[in-house]
Amino acid sequence: MQLLDLLAAALVLGAAAAFTFGALALARANDVEAIYFLVVGVVALRAGVQLVRPGANA
Repeated sequence: MQLLDLLAAALVLGAAAAFTFGALALARANDVEAIYFLVVGVVALRAGVQLVRPGANA
């Protein structure tokens, strides 16, 4: 497994954690915190997917 694959996996796991924290913030009715965590999750997930996409490094 290459270094970029490990980084992509860490980003996807971080995105999952951010989505979980966002959902918990929604349950507490803390809208600003929820939006922050959900945006962080989206950005981390997109970055992780783009790292391992075939042809992205070409």
